Amino acid sequence: MGIKRYILLTVIYVLGIGLYVYSFNGDNYTLELLGFSLTLPVAVWVVLPVAVLVAGTIPHLMFYNFKDFLYKRSLKKDFDTFKIATKNQILGEDINASYKSEFFKLPGQILKLMKYNKIPKDGELEDVELQKVCQMVDLIRDGKYEDIKKYKLSSENEIKIQNSINRLKDEPKYALEILKNCKDFDNELCEKAYDALLDFASFNEVKKYNFTPNKRTFRRMMERYLDEKDNFEMDIASIENMLEQFNADREDYLELAREIKIKLSPDALIALFEKLYNAKGSVAADAYLYVLYDLQMIDKIKDILDNSDPDEFVRFKTVVFLRDHGKSIDIDKFLTA
Repeated sequence: MGIKRYILLTVIYVLGIGLYVYSFNGDNYTLELLGFSLTLPVAVWVVLPVAVLVAGTIPHLMFYNFKDFLYKRSLKKDFDTFKIATKNQILGEDINASYKSEFFKLPGQILKLMKYNKIPKDGELEDVELQKVCQMVDLIRDGKYEDIKKYKLSSENEIKIQNSINRLKDEPKYALEILKNCKDFDNELCEKAYDALLDFASFNEVKKYNFTPNKRTFRRMMERYLDEKDNFEMDIASIENMLEQFNADREDYLELAREIKIKLSPDALIALFEKLYNAKGSVAADAYLYVLYDLQMIDKIKDILDNSDPDEFVRFKTVVFLRDHGKSIDIDKFLTA
């Protein structure tokens, strides 16, 4: 019962008793105590103890009502805190929530141990905001891009990273914005942004970013460089530098020789692979021999083979032997067999 209602009802109750008593006894009564005397109607003397009791209970009720108010307010605050913590947990953010009421302490601890998976098809939360957050996270995980700026997620947040990757699929040039903030390229988002950059940027733009090439990124650049319809021009020095950076092996050099011959003149092709052979030795030897054979510079090949160890360049020795004996051979298929 509220204090206002309690006071109103007790006043009515006290007045009712007083009027009832006064209706059959309207006399006065004098109370004398320790030289003090007080004369009041009998009806007043009857209701006076009740009034004193009521006056004493009002502070008591006010105290416990205030205590109950503080408890309910703490519950409301804890409930709001729990909702925020739940939202952060769904979004994959760290939870640093603390609760004043015992009611929420255990659920708060359990919440930290849980991980959001996916809202069931027939599942619907009563809280509209949490429902929207769940739906948004599900869409992002399914490959859709969503506007999540208002949630102010941390840079390491998986949902934020996945959302940026999703945006890259629709807006490849968004890679430029991501790469501005990539101090460490050894993370998924920066790597994806760099991959997207390789699909549209010029080689000079690509070089602006200090991204150490690997076989995969080098292959992508070579694909564009060798594509006649793509205006992706690379200089030979940069190609040599990238081969060095990702520590290219025999197969890498040989594959380069097979592909780049359509791009370079015979003199430039020989100059490139002779330089690589002199610098890298046996690692680039197969590629150099392949170029010489493709250009039918057999005498140069024989000079190299004659000065090699018996167990070196066995395949090329076989190719030259078969050629000298009138046997036609597809060197590309032979070397990859």
